[in-house]
Amino acid sequence: MDHEESQSDSSRPAKRARTLACKRCRHRKQKCDESRPCRNCRKSGEECVATEPAPRGHAEGEYIRALEERIAELEALDPQQSLDHIQRRSSLLNNARAQLADHQSRPSASTLERPESNGIAGPAPSEVVSESPGDFHAAVSPASTARSAANTRVSNMSNEAQLRHVSNLGLDDDSDLDHLILGLVTSPAALVAQLPLEVEELLLDAYHERAQAQYPFFHWDTFLFWHSTWKTCPPSDYGRQAWKGFFVNMVYATALLLIPRVGKFDSQIFYRQGVTLLPSVLRQGDHILQIQAYLVMAMHALHRSSTDRIMSLSSTVIRYCVQAQFHLAEMEPEPINATIHLENQLRRRTFWCAYKLDRLAAFSFDLPPSIPDSTITTKVYANVEDSDLLQLAAATPVDVDIPDSLGYTCVSPSLHIIQCRRIQSEILGFTLHWNYATQFESSPEWRIRILTELNNWKSQVQTFSDSRSKGYTSQRWLAMIYHYTLVMLYRPTKQNVIGPAGDFAVQASSQACLMFRKTQMDRQIAQPWLGLLVQFQAGITLLYCFWATPPQYRTENYDSPDVSDALRACSNILAIMADRWPKADCLRDVFELLAREIPLVDRPSRPPVRISDKSATKLRQALPDVRRLIVHRIVMRMIEEMIEDDFPRPKSTPLQTVSSIPGPRESAMRESIMPTPQLSRPPPSPPPTHMTFEMPFSAPQFYSIDGANAFDAEMPSFPGIFDYDSWT
Repeated sequence: MDHEESQSDSSRPAKRARTLACKRCRHRKQKCDESRPCRNCRKSGEECVATEPAPRGHAEGEYIRALEERIAELEALDPQQSLDHIQRRSSLLNNARAQLADHQSRPSASTLERPESNGIAGPAPSEVVSESPGDFHAAVSPASTARSAANTRVSNMSNEAQLRHVSNLGLDDDSDLDHLILGLVTSPAALVAQLPLEVEELLLDAYHERAQAQYPFFHWDTFLFWHSTWKTCPPSDYGRQAWKGFFVNMVYATALLLIPRVGKFDSQIFYRQGVTLLPSVLRQGDHILQIQAYLVMAMHALHRSSTDRIMSLSSTVIRYCVQAQFHLAEMEPEPINATIHLENQLRRRTFWCAYKLDRLAAFSFDLPPSIPDSTITTKVYANVEDSDLLQLAAATPVDVDIPDSLGYTCVSPSLHIIQCRRIQSEILGFTLHWNYATQFESSPEWRIRILTELNNWKSQVQTFSDSRSKGYTSQRWLAMIYHYTLVMLYRPTKQNVIGPAGDFAVQASSQACLMFRKTQMDRQIAQPWLGLLVQFQAGITLLYCFWATPPQYRTENYDSPDVSDALRACSNILAIMADRWPKADCLRDVFELLAREIPLVDRPSRPPVRISDKSATKLRQALPDVRRLIVHRIVMRMIEEMIEDDFPRPKSTPLQTVSSIPGPRESAMRESIMPTPQLSRPPPSPPPTHMTFEMPFSAPQFYSIDGANAFDAEMPSFPGIFDYDSWT
């Protein structure tokens, strides 16, 4: 029976394809026959143009792939190891599955504007009109208002051809995005991607916990108000509200980079749509809004593999602040009411976030800061919870600053980071000075001052921090910045590595690598591009110390188990991040080659002479790519010395290891190469007795070795590991 039915089915004639009317008949509503040209067109002598069939509905392959990856990640997640401890609802997985099924079965939207759609369709640039936000800073809605709206609407690309182009890009290809920053964009289409409420909350929480915590240039309740009003505004109001759409799209784009394995394709789409709305922000008359726009673009850039964009945006935003005179306290408006109190706080927040970003780039690439510290007079922003800021602004009298909270708040970690960036800026004032090599390199005075400031900062962090916090607000993250600063303070060379420079660099580099790897393993941080570069620098510094220091001059810290663990951690970090950013393969390969060639323990019978010719050839070939990514001249100098020079080993000296406190023989051996003062630990600084985040550091002073500003002081020993685990 089944055989007969199958024969009957196979003998049926094939279904005849439906013929569409030609364009002329379709327009005139005439019956069109199947011939081409048709009878009507032949009689009228007109050209017969066939009508193309409508495309069948489909979901974008890359979007489906991103959703599938997200479902797999949610299924594998340990509830105790959530993304930076962001709270997820139990229904998120089911909603993601439903969203995937919905996208697979629903035709894609392609009309330019769909008032009946519940997606946020960004207007074309010609439709965007200027709107003054007025006192938008004080227009605040509770977080629950922003979270309760039902559907998020986000417009993404200009047409399907552009969408296919984006999907064909590499996962982290930034080559086609630079022109968008200048506003050379096409009209956005309403290709709608609807976000479930749970996914929307996940993105907002991710940005709040991983970007806002470090760079709080938004008053978060105000941003949630923008988010809510942009979601619910009618199509007729898109033009006036478009500046809010820019911030919503950019926060979503950045959040998708902050959460591992959640659709970079989507991040690119949100980024592109956001930049199309950038002109609407720039047309506002508010400098704070405009600086916030560049800052949120910089947050996105920090998690893309573009060294050039990070450097350009960091310098652009701080110079924009200077142009608006945000660095001058005397240019702040007089606080005659609550609105101006709040405006001044946001003015300070935008400036100091721009300052931190500029100093981060200067530290990471060994570049001069964009503005000298000595020209800055504005105060830091108040240590106040966002939820309390409006109430305090209303309660603060005229001509009185909003008081700091006496406890830990959401902005406390960012204020700690400002202090440490300020110390790093002071170090750069010395190391980038034109006369550094002859006047400051061997002088201990300015380093003693820096170490004192670092000890005071560490005490402040110990007193005013939350030991339970994770990720970018944790004591571990602040400890990493502390150790990076010590590496920056003592950059080893062949001349100074036998002494405090080598000993400090080994300990600080090891701790920085171990802490970053631990934080990465705990899934407490994203994968910032500068994190990759700084980890590479720490690993190279550690290898250089072993390359440049003969075993008989090494302290006990060279033999610490932390060293081998740190090198292994650095190797793992570079491998993981290179898997995300293929252009970082050269960094991983260079580090692996050098780690294989440089022994941690020299063999007495066969001391190393230089790295092998085969490895040297591979390293030379990789140097141009490394230099484009790293930029840092000191790190490049260390790599080039390890490639081209012999190991700095004495010709005939018995091998022995010196202790961290040198004896007479070891001291004489050290002084024969570079005399150094006797090491001694300074007395610990007492912790602060009250909560204050005023800048306690004066502008850099260039001490003269034999001048009146010089003072007698012994070189302190390594200030100690940032041992936050021992704090109570």
